[in-house]
Amino acid sequence: MPEKILGLDIGSNSIKAVRVTAGLKGYKIADVSLVDIDEAGGVEEALERLFENEAFRNSVCVTSLPSGNFSFRNIKLPFKNRKKIDKTIAYELEPLLPYPADDVLIDYTVVDQENQSEIFAAVIPESVVGDRVRQLDGCHVEASIIDIDAVPVVSRTTSDSDPGCGLLLDIGHRDSTGVLFRNGKVFHIRHFLFGGANITEALAGATGIEFSEAEEKKRSGDAGGTVEKVSTVCRKFFLEVKNTLEFLESKGELREKPDGIFLTGGGALYQPLRDEMEDFFSLPVEMIDVSATEDIGMEEEITEGLNPMLMNQALALATREAKKSVGFNFAREKFKPKKVYERFRKDFKWVAALAFIILCAFGIDLYMDYHYGRVHLDKLKGEITSVFKKTCPEVTRIVDPVQQLKVKIDLAQQSSTGLNSAGFGTKTLDILKDISRLVPGTTEFLITSFAFDGDTVKIKGETDNFNSVDGIKSELGKSSCFENVTINSASLIKKGNRVGFDLRMGIKK
Repeated sequence: MPEKILGLDIGSNSIKAVRVTAGLKGYKIADVSLVDIDEAGGVEEALERLFENEAFRNSVCVTSLPSGNFSFRNIKLPFKNRKKIDKTIAYELEPLLPYPADDVLIDYTVVDQENQSEIFAAVIPESVVGDRVRQLDGCHVEASIIDIDAVPVVSRTTSDSDPGCGLLLDIGHRDSTGVLFRNGKVFHIRHFLFGGANITEALAGATGIEFSEAEEKKRSGDAGGTVEKVSTVCRKFFLEVKNTLEFLESKGELREKPDGIFLTGGGALYQPLRDEMEDFFSLPVEMIDVSATEDIGMEEEITEGLNPMLMNQALALATREAKKSVGFNFAREKFKPKKVYERFRKDFKWVAALAFIILCAFGIDLYMDYHYGRVHLDKLKGEITSVFKKTCPEVTRIVDPVQQLKVKIDLAQQSSTGLNSAGFGTKTLDILKDISRLVPGTTEFLITSFAFDGDTVKIKGETDNFNSVDGIKSELGKSSCFENVTINSASLIKKGNRVGFDLRMGIKK
């Protein structure tokens, strides 16, 4: 599922927002918005108005802070290990800071590490970051990254190509930010008290018209007879930029002059400003359009309402890489984005209590199932033992009645089959069937004992007289199963005047 990212540029007079969806093929602009802070009644009110639009909610938020809130320092360290830099940079910067070290947040970029680490560090009071975080928190929004004005635009400008050394000027309403970069890496940032409003005021003062009317003339590029007045204001700004470049060159931080100047921001829309700048610096001046980057697409209806110079910063924030080495990030330490469970930990105790109750109910249900299952099992075992005792009363030691009964059944089956070490498979039932068939029905014959070991059949029985004994022997001798039928004994039984006898018969092989 594509990730939704919101780039939020909170300026001095307006809030610019761009929401993109990030996928495998790059970014696609989904929504854009511009909210006038004065019309809304303040920053908080403007943010509330922005987030009334559901499209801008539930997105990863990336924002920035004005460069005027920061202090910037260039330092050199004799080692290249980033962990060592992290541990020592605060101590190196402490004597150079206008604030107590415990009250600031520090981040940095590594400009060069050819011989040693050249560091460009940015420092900001915690209170400033805290104010921005609270403003967003009031709209239930959390910033995952807080960068510095114009820096993300530099990253986007140098992402597709290497422009060498360059100067980016982000000209806003009341102030501007200058960013010097070399080989795609920022090595100096300067805040200037100049913006599009200075040009508008110069136009208004020279023509005697209202500020709003002068703003319209500026946007149309119509300076009329006020060119000289406007040029004077612009040249003061250009001179400040030039002095900054010369100062850095004298310190050895600017090793080569910029190859060109890149413009962004609403103040840069004034065409005479761009013309004056080219003449003053004798350098090519190029207007940036972040939306024209190859990996960014958009719908046609958004193209018509998108002013690149106004939305560059917001779009660059939305498409900013999240890697630590890219730009700055002051959403750190106490302002670091909270995990989802921390964000909702007030509700966790109720969720935990409900989960505990559910687990207890589930545990009781499992126990009851186990208990009644165990009772049923014990009952079945009792019934099995009872059946075993009735079936095998001679067994006194019962260990596993089921297995013991299986053994008994196997033995009985073997006995009925007549199998032993010497037998050939004559069945007991076949023997009894043969005896029943051969002995005449008129002969009284009561078998009192029957034994078969696979080779020999031994029968003890009773009949009415000795002649019947001989008759039984004679008939059994006709069997195809028996051989050597002999009478072992025959005698009168005291009770009932009957004759008891023993017969022995061999099984034919």
